[in-house]
Amino acid sequence: MYRYTIFSFIFFVLALPSCTDENPTPKPPTYLKAKLPTHSYHNESFEAPFESSISDLYTLKSPTDCDSTYCEQEIYLGRVLNGTINLFYKRLEHTDSLPSLINFSNKEVDFHKIKADQIDFDQIIDRENRVFGTLFELKGDVATNYQFYLTDSSKNFLRGEVILNCVPNYDSLRNVLAYIKEDLNVMLNTFSWKKN
Repeated sequence: MYRYTIFSFIFFVLALPSCTDENPTPKPPTYLKAKLPTHSYHNESFEAPFESSISDLYTLKSPTDCDSTYCEQEIYLGRVLNGTINLFYKRLEHTDSLPSLINFSNKEVDFHKIKADQIDFDQIIDRENRVFGTLFELKGDVATNYQFYLTDSSKNFLRGEVILNCVPNYDSLRNVLAYIKEDLNVMLNTFSWKKN
């Protein structure tokens, strides 16, 4: 019995160094690899006075707090993307209220500056349909990677933001964010105000 115990102890001591790897090989991080379908679109007429093309993956939720001067509406991005585009429409009381709405939208973007590594923006100018605005792309581990606003500069103002239902990890979400950006570009470039 005593010999068996000594033999087990010696075996354990000799085997112990082989269990440790002095030069471990680092494992690459794993990222979300969502299988994303081909882009396709349909035209959608919203409760507020505008219409646009949105992805066939997306569905409109019922609008809330809607009247002739204000409306909130969510666009559900579907199970694959698991998020929403939140839209906030405001009818301009007079053109003097436009700068304060633009400033509010810019402050909403600034709120995420601490976490954002970089903020890019694209101007939207469609003189024919009187659609003017800015699309902001916030790069980094932020709660919303895309925000935008649109106006006709006289009667209508719309602010939007994309919210994904996941922990923000920019590196793992790059392919999803690129996919959503393509859909946003189509949505904003086909946007038009309804005739009053």
